[in-house]
Amino acid sequence: MTTQPTTDRTTTGRPASVERAVRLLWVLVGLAALTAVLTVLLRADLLDSWTVGHPVDADIKQPAFVPVAIVLLITFIGLIGTLLPFLVVGANWARHSLAAVVLMAAVATIAGLRTEPPAQFVVAAIVSLVVDVAILALLWSRSTSAFVRGHGAAPRDQD
Repeated sequence: MTTQPTTDRTTTGRPASVERAVRLLWVLVGLAALTAVLTVLLRADLLDSWTVGHPVDADIKQPAFVPVAIVLLITFIGLIGTLLPFLVVGANWARHSLAAVVLMAAVATIAGLRTEPPAQFVVAAIVSLVVDVAILALLWSRSTSAFVRGHGAAPRDQD
């Protein structure tokens, strides 16, 4: 009989705050993927909402939302996917980097809301901002701070 691997604190040494932050970061990736899919499916609605704030005779060309959304999603997945393994082993710099990525995602979300997008995007953005705040709270909780301070420093190589 084999035993199933668990993620409980007694076997991994990670506090619950780190485990929850990891789960919420993947939720945030899912929300980013949902936003990219909505961008593809509702690109005409996005362009219509963008056009409302820009006169027809303006020299500003309509933006191409779909390629930007796809590139942002790929970049976001790459950043989160690269940084998470370092966080779960206690790298404090990864916590700082993830916090910066989450903050930048929040700023981008707020900037997107300023363009008055369709309702589906507003709902996804609000949920995303709530998840952003929860992630930041978990990343900077006492238990996460103690974890990364206790495990974040790599042992020095000995000759």
